[in-house]
Amino acid sequence: MNDIELQDEIHELIELHAEGEYWDFKQQWHSKKADLLHDIICMANSPANRDCYIIIGIEDKTYNVLGVKDENRKTQQNVIDLLREKPSWAGGYIPEVYVKTISIVDKKIDVIVVKQSDNTPFYLLEDYKKEGHPVFKGAIYTRKGDTNTPKTGTADLYDTELLWKRRLGLLYNPSQRAKFYLKMVDYLKKALIYGHTSR
Repeated sequence: MNDIELQDEIHELIELHAEGEYWDFKQQWHSKKADLLHDIICMANSPANRDCYIIIGIEDKTYNVLGVKDENRKTQQNVIDLLREKPSWAGGYIPEVYVKTISIVDKKIDVIVVKQSDNTPFYLLEDYKKEGHPVFKGAIYTRKGDTNTPKTGTADLYDTELLWKRRLGLLYNPSQRAKFYLKMVDYLKKALIYGHTSR
């Protein structure tokens, strides 16, 4: 998706005057790292199974476009550094994110694009306690409708199973599943070769 297509899609989402399964509005950038990390994990584990958006610069409840302020504003590198500074992601899988700045009604808004992935569920192996209420190890955070799993909670059994099925390729139709398994076989071959040659 190019920037024009992204801008058009975000504009349409703002016009809905509601949040949803794959988009969330924020009036301003998160002031606490734990809050931003939690929101990204929820979007990475969204049942929507598509790219998700954290849209920053939209007023709460009224959905007016305010634009982003410099206070607490982060670059794409800042967000990636936050994800990488947490060394204990389960399986080593880290959500892939991009930060895009677009213009809506002549105001700049930032969009954190959380890329669709089959490596769900994303979760931590250690508590993240920097700034704000901790993001807990082992907790599966996701998004249900327009609501994120609370930091003190975890996804229900149905949503957790759905995320694991996505990782295992069980949500695909037969032809897609065959491609998925061939890709996994190729990955395992490379891993075995690498493991063998590194000894």
